[in-house]
Amino acid sequence: MLLSESKKCLIGAILIKIGSALLLTWGKTNVYFYSFYKQTEPDLSIAYNTLPIAIMALPIALITIFSVKIAKKIGFKLHIRIATTIQCASLLIAPYMNTYLTFIIFYIFFYGIGYSSVAFPVFSCTWSHYKKSEGRVSGILLGAYGFASVIFVIIITYISNPNNQQADLMTEHKTQIYKYFSESVAQNAQNAAKIVSYVASFCCLIGGFLIRPYVNSTQYKQVGVSEQKIQQFEEETPKQNDKEAQQDSSVEMDPTSVAVNDLPLEIASDHGLPQIKIKQSLSAAIKSIQFLTIVTCLSVLTLFLLTLGLNYKSYFLSKINEDFFITFVDLVALMASSFANILWGFLIDRINFKILFVIIYFVSGIGAIALPFSATDKIAFFVVYVITMMFDKGALVVTGPALIKIFGDDIGHQLFPITYISSLVSIVVGPVSQFILLKYFSFDIILYCQGSLILLVIIFIIRLNMNYQK
Repeated sequence: MLLSESKKCLIGAILIKIGSALLLTWGKTNVYFYSFYKQTEPDLSIAYNTLPIAIMALPIALITIFSVKIAKKIGFKLHIRIATTIQCASLLIAPYMNTYLTFIIFYIFFYGIGYSSVAFPVFSCTWSHYKKSEGRVSGILLGAYGFASVIFVIIITYISNPNNQQADLMTEHKTQIYKYFSESVAQNAQNAAKIVSYVASFCCLIGGFLIRPYVNSTQYKQVGVSEQKIQQFEEETPKQNDKEAQQDSSVEMDPTSVAVNDLPLEIASDHGLPQIKIKQSLSAAIKSIQFLTIVTCLSVLTLFLLTLGLNYKSYFLSKINEDFFITFVDLVALMASSFANILWGFLIDRINFKILFVIIYFVSGIGAIALPFSATDKIAFFVVYVITMMFDKGALVVTGPALIKIFGDDIGHQLFPITYISSLVSIVVGPVSQFILLKYFSFDIILYCQGSLILLVIIFIIRLNMNYQK
């Protein structure tokens, strides 16, 4: 029996998320790649693990923010296929680069361009097939993303360091001492990169040819420059409304009354409107206190996640110099957060998102502050890190459906990729501020400060008004 278009789209989206998950492993595996290239580049700075990422962040972030808009112009199917092809090509080239910088350019930058181009259009396409279940779909996709990252981390770790050797070499960067591996481990890193690149590129390519939007709910007819019309359709409302509807076949509608612009066909039908002209309100939504609050809160949380993610193994190896144990803790955390993402997806469809946001940010803030303390004891570190990851990764799952609940279906879809501004802020501010602050403070102090900021933004979440008005 042939699969329906909806199931094909979901499978394709899952495969793309699996292929894209390799990007999530950078902070957990870059110590192996750094160790490999350090053999031929003796003066290679550990700052290469973070600073080039900040420099590459701007074009990647801009593509992400405008990815859905670009996809609408050229077509989602074509857009996603181009992006996944870029991902595939860059991953296949990366392991064969001779310098660490060129490796990063292909393994992170070009691969990141493909990832950022496809990340949010994948959600839009899949949501179009599963209306009213956006939370569950988001949870499934992000769950697959997390599970795949677990597999990639396992593959890279056990190919690079099969005998669980300790990081026996050291390099100093400002106030922080980092450990890395000698040749017996480092020489395996290139083979590990090749294997995971083959798997990830295959998943991206196949997924890109399976996914496509639900045509009936995403096609629009362009009319004029500043307005769009939804074509005539058969009324589903009671017959007594037919006469009234026919008297006004072109209705001017204030978007604040329905909290959307460019209504899709099924929502127009729900309102009994045969032909609609919608005032544009996306710009007003972007300037709204609700959206600005959500982006600010995400920026603070993403800053912590990025800082910890980029330095996870190099930082905790200086606390607990047991590679397999640190990898094991992270794998358990990734598995737990992937299951949690699915749970967050179900909860956002049923519970007030403000409650979920407060819980997520409170636990994440406490966890960030507790991590440096807990790293002196294995059990404490395991518990604190796993719980922290289970909660803070849920913020992205909650955000998409929350925007739809506040702003309506279409504007919510368009706002979701724009929230990547938060990642842009953290990607640029995080590595640069870390580079500067480590001259004067330890990495522990940086985590304390970021945890305190996460707790502080809870005040803004509590004051957030759920009802959007232009």
